[in-house]
Amino acid sequence: MGKMKRVITYIINLTFFLYFLLLLVERIVSVSLSFANGVNIFSDGFNGYVYMLVFVSITAWLVYLAIRCRPAFKALFVINEDTLSAIPFKDLCIASGILLLSGMVHTEYTISILQFISYGILIIGILHQVILMPNKGALKWLSFIYLVCFSMAIPVMYRSYIEYSILFHITEAVASISLVTLFTFMMILLFHNEDNLFMFIPVIVMTILDTILIVLRWKEEINWFVLIFMVLSIVMFVVGFIYKQTQKKN
Repeated sequence: MGKMKRVITYIINLTFFLYFLLLLVERIVSVSLSFANGVNIFSDGFNGYVYMLVFVSITAWLVYLAIRCRPAFKALFVINEDTLSAIPFKDLCIASGILLLSGMVHTEYTISILQFISYGILIIGILHQVILMPNKGALKWLSFIYLVCFSMAIPVMYRSYIEYSILFHITEAVASISLVTLFTFMMILLFHNEDNLFMFIPVIVMTILDTILIVLRWKEEINWFVLIFMVLSIVMFVVGFIYKQTQKKN
């Protein structure tokens, strides 16, 4: 492992733990303020679900981190070729997905800017992985851009007061869990040096679920953020898929 590769590998590992730390702090602060201000976390089905998901997500993340990611934690402080080579990036990706579930539900006193910073740091880590990949073609960069757009198209679960709010909230829950799972799967592929993320199932699932949510809540509030990144994800998928096909012919 060359010096540059060691440096980039360490940076990637560091970004995962910075993402963990910032998102964990944000979630703890949000929930703590809810308790301090007398929020009844079980006042209704929505509150009960989002707060329980936060608790379950953080607990599962802590357990998974302790069992599967200790070599990665060690590599933060003992920096040599052996520790860096032993970093289980697949497990870090899975751990990030487990914790991300807690960030995809809107609780009282959510600190959105801190969440965006944490996600941004994770994306920086993924970017360094793309830089490190041995593949030299444009496909890996198209895959990276598509993955970022896809991650931004994952809807945060917000309370709605539309007529069919129960259906909307159930769809939101399904969308957040399924799309985080697909995002995590594609991130694992990228960390296994797979430069082709242009599979039909993720983009189809994202398009169907995001479209349903946007249409159901259209009259109450248009989720422009999800709409824009859903469209960008579809565009990047089409561009990447066509590029992949042209490369095959060549």
